[in-house]
Amino acid sequence: MTKIGSYDAVDRHNRPNVSQRVALRAFFLNDGVYQDPVDISGVTLFATAANISPSSVVDASTGLLKSGLSKDLVRMHFASSVDATAYVPDNEASGIYKLGTGKYAVILDGSKSLSGMYTLHGSGVEVANTASSLGEYIDIWTVKLLEGSDYKSVINAFNLYADTFFTITQPLMVQTTNRLTTKKLVSGSKRDLKFSTEVSVENKDIDDSIINIFKDSAITSAMVQIVKVNDNSDNLPGMYEVSGYSDTSPLVDVTSDNTIICPFNADIQTLSSDTVKANIGGTMAGAWAARVKYNLVGDTIVTPWQHFIVS
Repeated sequence: MTKIGSYDAVDRHNRPNVSQRVALRAFFLNDGVYQDPVDISGVTLFATAANISPSSVVDASTGLLKSGLSKDLVRMHFASSVDATAYVPDNEASGIYKLGTGKYAVILDGSKSLSGMYTLHGSGVEVANTASSLGEYIDIWTVKLLEGSDYKSVINAFNLYADTFFTITQPLMVQTTNRLTTKKLVSGSKRDLKFSTEVSVENKDIDDSIINIFKDSAITSAMVQIVKVNDNSDNLPGMYEVSGYSDTSPLVDVTSDNTIICPFNADIQTLSSDTVKANIGGTMAGAWAARVKYNLVGDTIVTPWQHFIVS
C-alpha cells in the first residue's frame, strides 16, 4: 500500500484490481540522490499495444508524445503538480502528487468516474478514464529533468488484473519469515532498514495460480518499531523506543517482492528531544533492534526483534 495524504492506494506492483485506487509512482534520481525534476508537464496513460512500432504514440525523432494523437488512444491524463496532502478521491483528482523529494505519483481510481484535461491540437479536451479493464498499460511522464534541458518521455508499465479475487474451499494457511538484511550502519549515515519476506502457502492442494499471487506484494499496513538497546551499567533503560509504529507507518514502503523498507537516520542531531538523547546515552553508536508489524490475509503479524549495530 502507498499513502496518498490520508488515503491508501494499491501500488502498481501489488497486483491492482481494475476497481481499486492505484498509485502509479515514479522516482527521480540524479547521481544516486533523489531530486525533483524542473517540471512534469503531464502523465498520460495508454494501452501497451498503442506504443508498438510503427504506430507508436512516441515520436522517434523527438522522444515526446506525437502531436496528432487520436483522443481515443489516451486512456487517462494527469497534470499539475500537487502536494500529496491535498489528495481527495473524487472524479477530478487528476493531479500529479508530490510524495517527497524526487518522489511522485498519480492516482488511477477505478472506483470513480475519473477524468482529466489533455491538450490536443492546442486545445484542452476532457479525457475520461478508460484504463478500466484488465490488461497491460504504460504511463508516460513528460518531464524536464534539469534547467536548460529538453523535455523527454519517461515510460513505465503496469498491469490491471481481474484475478485478485479467488475462491477456495478451505481456510488459507500462509506462513511468513522475515529477516533484517541491514546489519551494520555508521553513525551519521542515513540508511534504509530492509526486511526481506518469504511468503509460503501451507495448504497442500491449493492451485499454483493462487500461490503465484503471493509472489507479488501481498503485505499491507506495514510499520516498524525501532529501539536502542542500552548497556544497563549506564543506568539507562534496557530497551528505549526511538521510533514507534505510528512514527514509521507513513514512511514504510513495500517492494514488489514483499521487502519492507524503513528509513533510519543514524545522526544524533536528528533527534529533536533531549529526553530521547538522554535515554540512549547521548550517542547513536551501539546495539539497536527493530521489529515489523503488518497485515497479511486477515492476520496481523509482529516479527521477533532483529538486531543491528551502529558504529
